[in-house]
Amino acid sequence: MDASLLFNDHDPAMASSGGNRQPESIRLCRWTLGLSTVVATVLALLGYMQTWNQSWLFGGVVNEGASVRLNSPTVALVVKDIPGGPRAPLAKQVVVGMDTNVNTHKAWNNLTEWMTEMEPYWTRDAVYDFNYVGPWHFGPSHGVQQWFYSEHMHFNIACPDIQWQDFIRAATDGTCTSASYGLGRWMEPFAGVPPPSNKPFVRIHDLDFYLLEGNRIKINWCIIDVVNLFEQVGYKIVPPAPMPSGGYRAPNSMDGFPAPLSESVNPADTMLSNRIWNMAIQEDYVQNTGGARWWAEDMVWYGPGGIGTAYSKQDYRTHFLEPLHGAFSNVSMQLDLSVCEGKYCGAHFYLHARHTGAWLGKQATGKKVRLRCGAHAHFEGGRMVEGWLIIDVPQAFADMGIDLFARARDVALQAMQTS
Repeated sequence: MDASLLFNDHDPAMASSGGNRQPESIRLCRWTLGLSTVVATVLALLGYMQTWNQSWLFGGVVNEGASVRLNSPTVALVVKDIPGGPRAPLAKQVVVGMDTNVNTHKAWNNLTEWMTEMEPYWTRDAVYDFNYVGPWHFGPSHGVQQWFYSEHMHFNIACPDIQWQDFIRAATDGTCTSASYGLGRWMEPFAGVPPPSNKPFVRIHDLDFYLLEGNRIKINWCIIDVVNLFEQVGYKIVPPAPMPSGGYRAPNSMDGFPAPLSESVNPADTMLSNRIWNMAIQEDYVQNTGGARWWAEDMVWYGPGGIGTAYSKQDYRTHFLEPLHGAFSNVSMQLDLSVCEGKYCGAHFYLHARHTGAWLGKQATGKKVRLRCGAHAHFEGGRMVEGWLIIDVPQAFADMGIDLFARARDVALQAMQTS
C-alpha cells in the first residue's frame, strides 16, 4: 500500500480546489488509523507463524524441538525428510544413511570409529563382495572389520577423497541398487597397477546392489569398471572398443537425483518395468532371442570398458549382443538380485558359459568362464531408453588364464620409462 494514502495530510478534493489544510485533529486521526491498519496486518501474519518462537522475533533461532501447529488450512505442512527422501522404501533409507558416512569419508582410516559409524547399518556376518582384484588377494569380506581391512582401505589409499555422485537409486523395502561415478585423483597403485606420474583425475564407474535382513544390510555386491579406469589414463589392455565411450552418465530425465524420487513413483510403472526387465535380461544375455525388442530404437546404452557406448538398438545388437553370444556358449544365469522402482531397474548376475569364440581380443580357450555383470535400465512407455552395464572383465579373463592386472602393470611401467 502506498504510504501517502495512509499518511496524506491533505484532502485531495480541497487541495484541487485550493481549500485550506485539514484541522490537526483530523490529520492525527487518519495517521493513527493508518498505523493501526499496518500493525493489525503484521500481527495477523504472525498469527500464522506459530512455529516461530519469540527468540526468532528478537534475533534468535527457531525452536527445532517445538511441535508444529498450523491453524490455517491454506498453509502447507513442511515435514523433515527421511534419508532417501519422502516415502523412500526401507532399504533406500538404510543405504543412504550408511552411504552418507562412506561418501564423506567419515573416520575412514580409524577402525574403532569407523565400525561405530557402520555398525547400525550392517548385520554382524554381512558380506561385501567387490571386484576380482588379483594381486590384492582378497575376495568377498565377511563382517565390517574384514571389509575395512580389504576393499575399504585398499581402495581409499589408491584413490583417496573420491567424490561419489549417485545418479540411480532404486529400492524396495528389502533391496536396493545404485549406479554412480566417483570423481577424484588416482594417487597410489590399484591392485598392483601404479597410476601415471601426474596422478590424474579419473571418473570411476561404480554400481552397488544391496540385500537387507531386517533393517540391516546382509549383502553388498559392488563392481567398478576396471578396464575403463585403465583406458582413461592410456593403459590399453584390450583392443580398442568398437564404439566410442560416452562415459557413465546420469539419466536424461527429471525423475530426481538420484532417480527415482520415491514419492513421485507410480506403482503401476514399477510393475510394468519389473515384468519387462526380467524378460529382457533373459532374452538378451541368456537366450539370445527377441533381437533386443524391449529397447527403443534411439536408445543410449553405456557399455563397459572395451565395448563402449551404443547410441541405437542396432549398435547395441551389433557391437555387444552378437559378439557376446559369438564368444560364449551354453550360457546360464545366476541372478543374485533384481530390483525395480518406478521406471528404473537393476540386476546383479553371473553368466556361466563356455568360452568358444573371440571376445575382447582373446581367442577361444574352451574354458568355463564367469561373467559378473551389473546392469541398469531406464524405461519410458514400456521400452528401455537408457541402459548401463559394468562387467568384471578381469575376473572373466582370470578364468581364461589371463592376468589383466599384470598386463596393465607392464603397460604402466613402460609408460613411466618413456615419459
